[in-house]
Amino acid sequence: MAEYSDKLGIHLLIGNETHQITVPRDKERYFREAADLINERYNKYRQHYQNQTPAKYNAVVMLDIAVRYLQALESKDTQPIMDSIAELQSEIEEVLEPKNPQ
Repeated sequence: MAEYSDKLGIHLLIGNETHQITVPRDKERYFREAADLINERYNKYRQHYQNQTPAKYNAVVMLDIAVRYLQALESKDTQPIMDSIAELQSEIEEVLEPKNPQ
């Protein structure tokens, strides 16, 4: 009886090369979407900046994706949202507190 593995062998076409890699089954979608993103960016740069070397396209694509990644990390600052939630929670609790008639 074959054992179930949480790893999966897949083939990804990136640029003009096929790469065989082993990935966690639950992350396969991310690897396929990443390959699609790389190909999309690669083709965009290849169309706009013709006659460059594959190494040049690869470097620009990596830089492009790294910048987008860093921007996404920066935009995920949730502290202002958490502060607003804490303030609202405080106001709600104040309204809901039973009043002590004296």
